[in-house]
Amino acid sequence: MLRASCLLLLVASMAFACGGDDDDDAADAAPAEILTPEPTGAPTAVADGRLTCMGSNTPDPADPGTLELTGYVRTLADPGATAEPPAVEVEAFSAGGAPIGSAFSDPSKDGRIAVSVPVQAEGFTGYVLVDDAAYLPYRFQSNRATTSTSVNGWAWLVTQADVDQWATDLGITYDSSRGVLIGSIHDCVNFGIGATVLQVDGETGGVFYSSGFDAAVGDTFTDASGRFIVPNLPPGNTVIKAFGRLVAGGPLTLLASGEAEVVAGTITSVDLQPR
Repeated sequence: MLRASCLLLLVASMAFACGGDDDDDAADAAPAEILTPEPTGAPTAVADGRLTCMGSNTPDPADPGTLELTGYVRTLADPGATAEPPAVEVEAFSAGGAPIGSAFSDPSKDGRIAVSVPVQAEGFTGYVLVDDAAYLPYRFQSNRATTSTSVNGWAWLVTQADVDQWATDLGITYDSSRGVLIGSIHDCVNFGIGATVLQVDGETGGVFYSSGFDAAVGDTFTDASGRFIVPNLPPGNTVIKAFGRLVAGGPLTLLASGEAEVVAGTITSVDLQPR
């Protein structure tokens, strides 16, 4: 089976600083959206993650100047970099699509990458792109602004052969005129959240989840990695929401939401952090 390691995130899927763990602010926040009716197979357990920043998870302002988007770029075939990974260019773009920085990953440092980008107080709100001829384009964006230099993000470069095998394993047909959305639902300390449900453009159907690093056929909610994959989405802007139970027996409550630009023939990766 093709590993769904490509569900892991690129560059900015690192430990973004959450807002303070202010339970009073969270309690005073407006009532959160509830997912109803609940989809078939919805988790009965409480969402498995640290969610003390819920409702008050606003990033601290950035220091105007530059910050670095850092991480590692490796291949799906060799995610542990037992062999030297390829050197590929990672380019950063503003939210409006203007190029604002680029760098090459360093094979001698297990694929380490650091892209310097200019920022104002709102931080980095754009996306990054790996577009190498040997792999499918890989585009990442987060639902939160990046306002400080962070470490420990990864991207696993995927070939067309990888995707073809993955599609076979999942029993689907890959349509290159559409895009693939992947990502992870994170908690306040950037760990994955288990027992969560993803909704894309108002629909929970067509979403696949993972078991560890493998695509999990039949799973109806996230495991502890928080990872998901939604194949064959039409190009364009898409709205993504993650729901989970905050208390035993409670409703499926909105944990995180964001938007992503799906591009034909591209792996679009999104990092969902708590609201």
